[in-house]
Formats: sequence, C-alpha cells, structure tokens
Amino acid sequence: MVIQLETYQWIMLLVSIISTVVATIKILWARIEKNLDSSFHAMQVKLEDVATQAGQCQSDIRDLERKLYQFQIDLPHAYVARDDYIRGQTVIEAKLDALATKLENVQIKQGMRND
Repeated sequence: MVIQLETYQWIMLLVSIISTVVATIKILWARIEKNLDSSFHAMQVKLEDVATQAGQCQSDIRDLERKLYQFQIDLPHAYVARDDYIRGQTVIEAKLDALATKLENVQIKQGMRND
C-alpha cells in the first residue's frame, strides 16, 4: 500500500505538523511563565514579610540595648561588688573580735574582784 500525495498536500501536512509543534511550545511556554510569575510573586511577598519582621526586630534590639544600658547604670546602685562586700565583712568581723576581747577583759576583771 503506497500513499501518494501531491506537492500541495505535502506542504499542508508539513504546515500542520509545524503549527502543532509551535502551538504545543506556546502552550508549554505560557505555563512556564505562569509558574515563574506565581513563584516570583510568592517570593516577593515573603521578602516583604521578612523586611517587615526585620524592622520589628531592629526596634526590639534597640529596646534591649536601652534596657541593658539602663541596667548597667543601675547596677552599682542596686548591687554590691564581691570585693566591697568582703572588705566590709572583714571590717565588721574585726570590730566584733575587738568587742569580744573587751568583753572577755571585763569578765576577767569582774572575776578577779569577786574572788
């Protein structure tokens, strides 16, 4: 079985095949562009969200820095340094020891008088 076609039929067949391929490529290209546009739009929305959150984070960081500086300013007024505490405690203990010695001396002197 042999199919014989005229020249114009070959041309029409070739044009049909080419137009089918071109239409298929156009449809696929349109889908690709649509997917890319939706992806870029979603990315843009996420970037805007991140930029908004970054602005909020920067204000939160500034607030924390202010609180830290205020804490550093209030720290010497509210707390005693370890060395200062030890020094003060040593002075108090020395005074208590001196007082104990004086009391012992008074007790010894009273003990001698009573004998």
